[in-house]
Order: sequence, then C-alpha cells, then structure tokens
Amino acid sequence: MITNPARIPHHWPNRDFSESIQIGNLHWHYQISRHQNSLAPSILLIHGTGSSAHSWNLIFNQLRESYTVVAPDLPGHGFTQGATKDQLHIDQIALELKKLLEALKLWIPDTVVGHSAGANCALTLATLGEEQPKALIGLNPSYVSPPAAYNYFLGPLINPIATSSILANFLSQTLGLTRMVDKLLDSTNSILQENQRAHYRYLFAQPSHIHGSMNFMAASDIPALLRKSTTITSDITNLLTEDDPWIPQSSLQPVLTEYFPRAELIIKKGGHLFHEIFPAEVVRLIEQATDVKKNQNETK
Repeated sequence: MITNPARIPHHWPNRDFSESIQIGNLHWHYQISRHQNSLAPSILLIHGTGSSAHSWNLIFNQLRESYTVVAPDLPGHGFTQGATKDQLHIDQIALELKKLLEALKLWIPDTVVGHSAGANCALTLATLGEEQPKALIGLNPSYVSPPAAYNYFLGPLINPIATSSILANFLSQTLGLTRMVDKLLDSTNSILQENQRAHYRYLFAQPSHIHGSMNFMAASDIPALLRKSTTITSDITNLLTEDDPWIPQSSLQPVLTEYFPRAELIIKKGGHLFHEIFPAEVVRLIEQATDVKKNQNETK
C-alpha cells in the first residue's frame, strides 16, 4: 500500500511528493511526480552514498515539468527503513530498486541518472534484464577507488567494527559535536548553502543512515561492475568535474575512455556535489541527452 509517510520531517525538501510503500522487509521512502501526459518520458534519480532523495530537490522540481520523475532513498539511506546488511550491496540494491519500479508500474525508466555511487547502481540496474533504459547519465560516477580525501574522513570507518550498528549509534551522537559532517561536505569542493548542509546533518544524526552508508561503501566492487557494463546498450552520458577531490578527473577520465568509449563525456568546473550547486546546468544536460524538448515538440 502506498502512503504519504508521516515520519518525514515537515521541513524536508519536496515533502509533498513523498510516498512510502512496503515491499518485503523494505519500507521505502521515495518522491514521485507523475506527469499529466501518460506519454511523457520517465526518469529515475539515484543519489550517492550518504545522501538521499533530498539532494535532487531543485532538479526534481524542474524535471517534473517534462517527465514523470521518481527519486528514492536507497536502502539504508534517508527514510527507507528495514534493510538488512545483505541488501546494502550494489547488486542487491539494484534488485530492490527493480522491485520498487515494478510496484510503481514504472518498469524500466526511459532515463536513469545517478550521482557518484548512484551511477554504479544505475549501471547495475541496466544489466538486470533484457530491456534497458534508453539513456544512462552518470554525474561524477564512482568508477574509481576512493581517493585520499575520501579515505581521510571515512576510511577508518569502513571496516567490520565501523559497519556495526553499535558504532553507528555512537557516531550518530558524536558527528555533530565534531563537525565531521561539515568537514566532509567541505572536502567535496562544493559550497553548499546552510539549509543544504542542515539536511545532511539531520541524516547523519540517524544511526540507520550511518549504518547504511558505511556498509554500502564497504560492499562496493567497482572492477566487477565495470566488466559487466560492457553489456549495456543504453545511450550513456558521463559528467565529471575538474575540481572533484573525491573522484579526481585524472583517475576517472581514463576509466571512462576505456569502458565507455562511445559515451558522451562532459567536463565542467566544479566539485563533487555539482548537481546540488548547479541544478539548472544538470537539467539542461539531461534534456540534451534525452532530446526531451525535441520529443515534446514532435508530439504536439
């Protein structure tokens, strides 16, 4: 049964679009806007590690003018509850996302956009069946091993002790006192507004969010994913930014050239959270990659 979840804070971005559905043990939270035109293209937005649907706030509102849009909180993140540790691996998350889309009767979205590790989920989702999205868009996709800045803040936490629920409860009570969340955001080279920072602080005050984020990172197998990606036939666009210390251009660009030689590559000035700082640019990129304006004019 689909409900409007009362557990979502009143200050949360796009709360009016929030819905919840129980599928197996997962109590999903997602935000959805169904376009009034049943022929409008559909788009799935997948956030990165440690984030939630809130990170698509401004992009979601612009895209819903042309698309049916759905932005879920991944298992172990935000307000999606009930995930087991086994359900925090990218392969299993993609399977659970597929079940969610089927329950919402969205099936295979026309376009899937993923940020950071969300791009890894998008690739995995595209390999699950014979039918694939028309377009896949990776925003600073996490196709390389974490760099020094990432390891400095989070490396000590990604181990069997840190991924336990006991430490997650401890961290949820102490991260705010140490300002680690703000330091983590600063390390992305993205200048977030105070209200944007507040959303991340809220998330990292929740033990379930910390537990999910840490286990998600620990379970990633990037080389295996890249090998599987050779079966994908979708049109692929990748955006990377020159000033992203989390996924450096110097490391990522050779990987994109090797594994996605036919994909469109766009390089911009900016940090890891480019989509939150420049949402209008990302919307234009999505529209260009999917020819949505052209398709709309043709159907008029």
